[in-house]
Amino acid sequence: MRNIHHNIVTNVSDILLDIDGVLLDQSFDNLFWSELVPLELSTEQNISIENAKNEIYNTAEKVKGTMPWYELKFWENKYNLDLVNVALNNSAEIAFLPRAKETLKKLADLDKRIILMTNCDRRLLNVKASVVPFMKYVDGCVSFVEIGAVKESQDFWGPAFEIFNIDTEKSLFADDNINVVNSAIQAGIFNSFQVLEPTSDGSVINKPNSNFTIKNIGELI
Repeated sequence: MRNIHHNIVTNVSDILLDIDGVLLDQSFDNLFWSELVPLELSTEQNISIENAKNEIYNTAEKVKGTMPWYELKFWENKYNLDLVNVALNNSAEIAFLPRAKETLKKLADLDKRIILMTNCDRRLLNVKASVVPFMKYVDGCVSFVEIGAVKESQDFWGPAFEIFNIDTEKSLFADDNINVVNSAIQAGIFNSFQVLEPTSDGSVINKPNSNFTIKNIGELI
């Protein structure tokens, strides 16, 4: 049975994908920020783990959806932490989502460009790419760091389109963050998909809030 999204995939030239929660299991990021970073802060400042979690949470709420929220250097400078080392020490937790590797291979075999668009800090992205070989299947990658704006902002999309000479009418985009999906639609990518299951263990299930939704990118083909 042909996938209901087959025609969209067939008719586009560029497939634009988020990484965390689309290709990679978001469980690592959730573990990183909710447990590993507070644990490091607890050790560094000799405070309880609960106080460390509260501190990270309160700071995150203040900068959510902005560049500092995603930038490792913001957190490292604020709390005197080495977060790349934290990621490296726990890199065994980084993994593809179910069906992601298989789907990425199939998409790479099509006559399309695959371009990654991410809010992941470049240094953390390098750690992930050293563990899970997703980069070998794609034609390009741009991080918010290079653009100077996060994907939630319209300031991200114009420069990103220019870098890769992207025709929005001939593009498909997938992201698990509905705010980013809506931002992409506003920027002209009307074939924008919200990914509903960004974790392999089902700990996060996104509420459908977009015209196009998929459980995972395996449903694209």
